[in-house]
Amino acid sequence: MRSTRITAIAAATLLVPLALAGCSSAGTEPDAGETSGTLTVWMMTGGPGDKPIIEDVNAAFQEKYPDMDVKVEIQQWDNIATKLTTALASGNGPDIVEMGNTQTPLQTYSGGLLDITDDKGSFEDSDSWLAGLADPSTLDGRLYATPLYGGTKVVMYNKQMFADAGITEIPGTLDELMAACTTLNTANAATANFSGFYMPGQYYFAGVPFIFGAGGDVAVQEDGEWKATMSSKKAVEGLTAFTEFQNTCSTPSSVGVNTNNPDQTQIFADGQAAMAYVRGWEPAAVVEKNPAMEGNIGYFVMPGYEEGEPLPVIVAGSTIGIAADTDFPEAAKDYLRIITGGEMQARFGSELNLIPISPTFTPDDMPEHMIVASEAAKSNKSLPASPGQSTLESERYNEQFFSSVVGGADLEKATADYDAYVTKTLNAYGD
Repeated sequence: MRSTRITAIAAATLLVPLALAGCSSAGTEPDAGETSGTLTVWMMTGGPGDKPIIEDVNAAFQEKYPDMDVKVEIQQWDNIATKLTTALASGNGPDIVEMGNTQTPLQTYSGGLLDITDDKGSFEDSDSWLAGLADPSTLDGRLYATPLYGGTKVVMYNKQMFADAGITEIPGTLDELMAACTTLNTANAATANFSGFYMPGQYYFAGVPFIFGAGGDVAVQEDGEWKATMSSKKAVEGLTAFTEFQNTCSTPSSVGVNTNNPDQTQIFADGQAAMAYVRGWEPAAVVEKNPAMEGNIGYFVMPGYEEGEPLPVIVAGSTIGIAADTDFPEAAKDYLRIITGGEMQARFGSELNLIPISPTFTPDDMPEHMIVASEAAKSNKSLPASPGQSTLESERYNEQFFSSVVGGADLEKATADYDAYVTKTLNAYGD
């Protein structure tokens, strides 16, 4: 039984601390006992839960449930998987929980979430949810969470640097992008540690799309078991292309670092890079660090190997689920219908720089970079929907692997070692 897994998962997460990487539709009428009480909702820092918009979500819910209170409790990302798994196993946890999409498989597997498969059709435009958020919410064909919001990356570029270097068109392929890097590096040779395109070697979420674009995969499922495929011919082709791109476009000192240390927004703001691969909040951070950048930043989708075929992106973000032992299952489903519906999702896009969970919810007034991000998200691919993905995140295993590859590691040995370890990790949570 799935429910028997909760204790085992909780124990495992204590041993291995894990960290990060609408319109209401009609539903089943709640039981009489569900019309009063307190609905406790755990939301994560940085998302809609700690923004004023959550009050509008709560108000819409309380229009249907005037005698119910909503208690939103903001959680920190550090060690949230351990805290969440333990809370769901205790029987005294929250009614509704937000989860990072790569952490969601751990919770769907644990048995701590309510099966909402039969309710999927009642969630607005659920047939067009982004795969990177919907896939981790599903286990054995059953749905245990809904997408909440998405996030992905776009290329941010310095318009003045492009103009000064004589670049008049946005690169349409990776070859054209690397040619632009060379041109920009030459034009800015007097700037120390300059990067035509700053790309930290540990940037796993930038490297994997090179593998996807080449037709490869990180791992595949065969007969219910995960098998890592980094040593496959197409995956190696992608790794080779990423290495060439990183080594050509980015400063040598970036091989062993991530996006935060040093801060890539500071590097871009200081004029030490003409391009960077950025998340939704980073352009604003650049302008805050250097107000002169206002109006000088442009955006485009990361091109692929062929014209008109951009690299598939990894959609990050959050999902939201209901505790299996909640006293308010129907009320909780209505809360999810509101927060995942088109009205609230459009506001997430225009007000919070978050990608709506369905392309149909994309508002016309989103900031330019978010419109580009939403376009990029139309071609998306998921990471393995395994509880073991959280372990890889906590260990930063993928980041270290990519850094070693762009640093010149032997590909045959590195990919063989990767496949052995990742296969074992992705299958660590067996029946």
